Amino acid sequence: MIIIAVLLLPVLSVLLYGLDQVEDRWVARPPGPGSRHARPGKQRRTRAGGP
Repeated sequence: MIIIAVLLLPVLSVLLYGLDQVEDRWVARPPGPGSRHARPGKQRRTRAGGP
């Protein structure tokens, strides 16, 4: 049982490191030109207290 745990430890550490790198790339990447949030000028704006 201890042998299995010792063998799985490096595999799990590499997996967690890889997932951390992938997450960092997804968070750091700016939204592409096809994203809805990339075009703030398309939103309809109304005046406060207006009709």
